[in-house]
Amino acid sequence: MPVSQQKKINKTTFLAVWKITETADELLIALRNKGFNDEVVETKNEQRLKQWLATRLLVNFFFEDALIVYDELGKPYLDNKWHISISHSNEYVAVILNKNENCGIDIEKISSKVDRIKDKFLNDVDLINVTSEQDLTIYWGAKEALYKYYGKKEVLFIENLFLENFSKFKNEFIGRIDMPNFNKRIPMVWERIDDFMLVYTG
Repeated sequence: MPVSQQKKINKTTFLAVWKITETADELLIALRNKGFNDEVVETKNEQRLKQWLATRLLVNFFFEDALIVYDELGKPYLDNKWHISISHSNEYVAVILNKNENCGIDIEKISSKVDRIKDKFLNDVDLINVTSEQDLTIYWGAKEALYKYYGKKEVLFIENLFLENFSKFKNEFIGRIDMPNFNKRIPMVWERIDDFMLVYTG
């Protein structure tokens, strides 16, 4: 099982990252061999299929019988009541699991692509801190992870999601969700894996 990273963040939070090198058929066989009998997503996009299969293999790494289900807003959770957040980018898939509360994760390839949409998610304070493509990718990933943590649709990345104590020299910082009826500061971590940035709630 090509898990490139697996860790216990604390007593109730676990994280795993998979770098996909297998074919879709190999992943499907591995999943079936572990007793997965549910329907497989229908898609003509092989990369999307491989990401879907690898995600479920990652969940099986922690829980043999747990299935991913979705609430009415499309937020995933496990049928054993554990919280989960999922992200994938190219050949990487990442999941974070939390027993007691929401969680968020994002993995993104470092590229100039994010620069083209920075005005949609960076406020004036953010722009002061962002001085490289890596910084930009961390900010995007952090706000995506916070959005997944909150799990509702009315969030504006510029107005409702914030990073505090960010430093390119230290990989721990604080994410803040500021909504009319919800306000929370959340410890977060960023890590670089090859040419990708992984950001998650800690």
